[in-house]
Amino acid sequence: MNSKNPPLIPLARIEALISLEPLLVLFGLALSAWFVYKIFLRAATAERHRSLKLHFTNMLAHVVVLGVLFIAYTMAIRGADVGQASSDLVASYLGLAVLVSGAILFVKVARIFMFEYLFLGHMREGVPLLIVNLFALLLSVGIAGWFATEIFGVRLGPVLATSAVFSLILGLALQDTLGNLFAGVALQLDKPYEIGDWIEVSQGGQTWVGQVEEISWRATTLIGYFDELLILPNRVMGTAEISNFTARGTPIWRSQSFKIPYTADINTTTDLIRNAVTRVEGVRELPEPIVLIRETTESWLVFRCSYTIDDYAGQFRIGSDVMAAVVETLKESGVPGVANRIQLVAENGALRNL
Repeated sequence: MNSKNPPLIPLARIEALISLEPLLVLFGLALSAWFVYKIFLRAATAERHRSLKLHFTNMLAHVVVLGVLFIAYTMAIRGADVGQASSDLVASYLGLAVLVSGAILFVKVARIFMFEYLFLGHMREGVPLLIVNLFALLLSVGIAGWFATEIFGVRLGPVLATSAVFSLILGLALQDTLGNLFAGVALQLDKPYEIGDWIEVSQGGQTWVGQVEEISWRATTLIGYFDELLILPNRVMGTAEISNFTARGTPIWRSQSFKIPYTADINTTTDLIRNAVTRVEGVRELPEPIVLIRETTESWLVFRCSYTIDDYAGQFRIGSDVMAAVVETLKESGVPGVANRIQLVAENGALRNL
């Protein structure tokens, strides 16, 4: 090695970190991720297949790059061993490239394993990227710190201690951003809602209703009834009252009320309403719709029919169909409807009914 121009990267430390065995283990992990995908995720949705195939294509490219760099590094090391001075410098930089490429490949393989774990544990459409990105970030920071210590001999303790004031100032400046980040992590751990759920968010007298489209590090994105985009910061989601209407083994209850004259037979009317509601598309047969008399007035009885649905997004369409089906059934069965009666008072005090 030329002592007048020593390489910035110590070759001895590079040689101590690079060997064939860790490289084979890394390639084995990449192959294991592929086997997990082919064996356990064959029933995944087409969107997930496309996403994972893109990740595997990218991973394969990094495997090829790492293999080429390792071969070039090996040849440079052999040249350095036979006394070629220029090979030392080349070997140092190629060795660093091998380590960086291996670290990138390791992070990408870890991301794929995390995606596969989330897909296996959550077989519905879509998974949040927040946990995956945060995991990859922490892993990358840890590897970068290890590189700084093992290769360049940087002592991270004093560096972290001297940057405490700067970290405090930066933390205050990014208070809202960090609040959204940690609120998003807490929401993912508690899981009050997941991607695809229909939720109602209430805070400070305001209410937002929509289907969860995405959960990022900063905000939760909802798609409303009319395809409007609602972006709510995670700090708001963390302190708001959230109602989750998505059925997870428990149906969604809805109800409609009907005014029937006193002259109608109660038992017959109850059966007619129940049978009409049961035939509506989107209404569950079990549990059976419940029809009860909710209120009585001077002129009519108020029948309340409660039924269950699975499609929260289609509740208004189903409700309209229920109303139409009950009205048509009552008409066909001869059950009179409630007519609006208007009384006019003449100047002589006589009443006229319209």
